[in-house]
Amino acid sequence: MNDGKIIIDKIIEKAEAEATAIKEKANLEVEAILKAAEEKAKRESDILKKNAETEAEKIKAKAISGAELQGKITVLQEKQGIIEDIIAEAKKRLETLPDAQYAETVGNMLAKLDKEIGKEIIVSKGDRERLASVIEEKGFVLSEQSRELDGGFIVRNGDIEYNYSFESIITVEQEEIRQIAAKILF
Repeated sequence: MNDGKIIIDKIIEKAEAEATAIKEKANLEVEAILKAAEEKAKRESDILKKNAETEAEKIKAKAISGAELQGKITVLQEKQGIIEDIIAEAKKRLETLPDAQYAETVGNMLAKLDKEIGKEIIVSKGDRERLASVIEEKGFVLSEQSRELDGGFIVRNGDIEYNYSFESIITVEQEEIRQIAAKILF
């Protein structure tokens, strides 16, 4: 029976050796799979990290661009507000000129007019007295009618009227006034 035991021991020894070899091979395969998985995870993690950084840079650039645009809009609005205030102040100053300066200003405006467009001048009730002499002096006729004007005058030629009120002039020339004021101020 010794021989049977020896054969059994050899079979068990061989089975244990094969089992050990299979375990070692399985362990090596597991290590290789784990290593490959870790490398793949690292590569994917690096790609995701790089994509996240790129996306973060895009978001940051967009936020900065938006803030810069908003800043420019705010500055532009402030500039426009300043120009509006200047136009309003200029109109107010024209309307509140002392009588002599006001008559001189209107006289200069009349002197530049082509008398072909008309000779009858319409002014506000308040301007009738202070402008009567300058209107005659410049070769025009003061109309018996008056209009509500904040300064300046209207030239009538029959049914056609040309509005030279300060309000009308400022409205018509507003864009040019804005450009001039912007060049001076900014």
